[in-house]
Amino acid sequence: MTTDPQAASGSVTVRLVMPDRWLEHVEKFPADTPVAAAKQAGLRALLLRDTDDPADFYVEYAERQVPDESRTLAEIGFRSREILAIRAYDLGHYRRFAG
Repeated sequence: MTTDPQAASGSVTVRLVMPDRWLEHVEKFPADTPVAAAKQAGLRALLLRDTDDPADFYVEYAERQVPDESRTLAEIGFRSREILAIRAYDLGHYRRFAG
């Protein structure tokens, strides 16, 4: 059984991608980083600005939306060098109704 040396040290390398824009950024985070914090860092790095509202975007891991972005990378089972996809809410993917 092989172990991930980064996960053992408490950090993971995250490939943050925006597939709709063909953008990718690689960054190392502590495994206890909330998904929302990784998303926010990814938005700044990928879009080269900090004016975008993170609430206008959602995160997918293993091709499924992460429903609770307050969970940490470790809690969602993220392993080093895997992908978090950041996608904008749009006509094809609506925000959940909160009313």
